[in-house]
Amino acid sequence: MFELLKSYSHKGSFDFTPNNDLKVKCEDANIPVDCCGIYIVNGCFESQEVILYIGSSGHIENANPKPRAGGLRRRIYGKQKDSGKLVSRRILWPDLMNRQHINKLKISWYNTEMDNPLVVEYCLILEHIVRYKRLPAWNNELKLDARLKGELEEFIIENKIEILKV
Repeated sequence: MFELLKSYSHKGSFDFTPNNDLKVKCEDANIPVDCCGIYIVNGCFESQEVILYIGSSGHIENANPKPRAGGLRRRIYGKQKDSGKLVSRRILWPDLMNRQHINKLKISWYNTEMDNPLVVEYCLILEHIVRYKRLPAWNNELKLDARLKGELEEFIIENKIEILKV
């Protein structure tokens, strides 16, 4: 679905079920701890696979990638707000899977290299909204720091993202 992601060569994916340990699965998948990037969580129902969540880790600072502590790996198994409080995804995701009858998650990650992962994430969520007329189910909002507006517009033009061209 996302043509933009084809340009990133350092990437990977893994499957996750409610019986798995998310941290162990992230470690086994060799997700980097020293890069910026984005990740996409697909939910596999009996006959259908849908995008549930699009997230990012890190940012660009002084024209260089600035990973957060623990990098992309820790961001995936870290914490997420649920009903106003932070909950470890190691607990939250299996709980959501059971409640929503999701058989497994397919988690894909991409090192965005010199591209700002915040801008890439925004473009991916926006493309999802344009195509499906809604946010991914586990994303609560679409927001971009106003300081990144110019960078976003340049990124869309430079990467020829037709569905988002201004």
